Amino acid sequence: MKHSVCHPFTARRQDQQGFAIIAVLVVMVVLGFIGSAALTLTAGDQKVTRLFSDANQADAAAAAGLEHGVAQFQADGAFPVDATINGYNYRVNQSVDLFDYNGDTVADTVYLASDGTLNEDGNGEIVYVIESEATKGAYKAKQRVRVSKRTMSVQAPAALTSNASADLSGNITIDGRNHTANGTLDSNNGNTGACNENKPAVTLTDSMKYINDQGSVDLNGHSDYASGEPEYTNKDESVVYVSPEDVLGLEPGDLDAIIQDAATYVAPDTISGIVYVNGDYGSGAAGGNNVTGSGILIVHNPLFNPREHDPADPLYDSAKASNLDVYGPANLGNINGGTFHGLIIADKIERINGNIDILGAVVSLSEVDITLVGTGTATIKYSCSSLNQAGNSSPLPPTRLSWSSD
Repeated sequence: MKHSVCHPFTARRQDQQGFAIIAVLVVMVVLGFIGSAALTLTAGDQKVTRLFSDANQADAAAAAGLEHGVAQFQADGAFPVDATINGYNYRVNQSVDLFDYNGDTVADTVYLASDGTLNEDGNGEIVYVIESEATKGAYKAKQRVRVSKRTMSVQAPAALTSNASADLSGNITIDGRNHTANGTLDSNNGNTGACNENKPAVTLTDSMKYINDQGSVDLNGHSDYASGEPEYTNKDESVVYVSPEDVLGLEPGDLDAIIQDAATYVAPDTISGIVYVNGDYGSGAAGGNNVTGSGILIVHNPLFNPREHDPADPLYDSAKASNLDVYGPANLGNINGGTFHGLIIADKIERINGNIDILGAVVSLSEVDITLVGTGTATIKYSCSSLNQAGNSSPLPPTRLSWSSD
């Protein structure tokens, strides 16, 4: 009778196979736990991501509401402001900023003075708090900013100020004596402050430039300038005008937000506030051939710098001076009518061929070539009151003093 004998090596292989199966099962179980944990963590990460996303969207909606409120504030619009963006509802409120300056538990209105200091004595513009709250279901975000109005003290060295020579001909009157807003001479005789003082008819900012007056040109001004050549004119190289911001005493870029494309700008029948176009203005261009209204009219190419076009200037750039399509001056020309109260700033004034009355002042950043054709007449009369009115009615983007969020 034969007996089967299990070889020790074969038995060992069977034991190893058994252990291998057990090991595989253990690994599979462990992997299952890891996979389950990974799925749980992934779901948790997705939930956290959604929470962060919703919170960020709430903040973004509140920020959008805040900008809406600032624009409403600048335009003297009504509050509260309600709107919806990306599924979030926001409400913007405005309130007067208050602070207990004296420690008497009575909050005082905060004012921002022209020198940038905050005070409670009414010196300057009232400071307001604009608060935006955005909500969507359980998600909520708040942002607030303290702001105040910005107005300008608009002044000018003369009825007409130019960086370059001025050729004047035809029936044109330029009078630097101070006039009221209705065009009559100021009864105070220009003795009521810097803006109200009488001015020369024309001031050139470069002593090497000239004024050529022909025909029926009538120049008038303060007696201090009667001996000018020609009469009632002046040259003052301390006046440095490169941009509209220079003329208005602002920082570079302060007016960038209000620039309008001359190619698409459609002028209203009556100009008001600040109108700033970045190209030619007049007949055949933006604005038509009439300038009527009040405020500040700016005709300026932001890429134009008059110093870069003057061969005698250290900043002269021959490449830019020859590329007028890109870097050339914007022209105010072919104007034949209208009555304007305020300040006109233009890179270049090429031609006026009709009846136009300007009460305030005109500043040319480049060449001036004013020619009146036929029986047309034009007057430029310096008027401090018209300049003041232009500054007060032409608010800039408001001053932002502080920002906070919840």
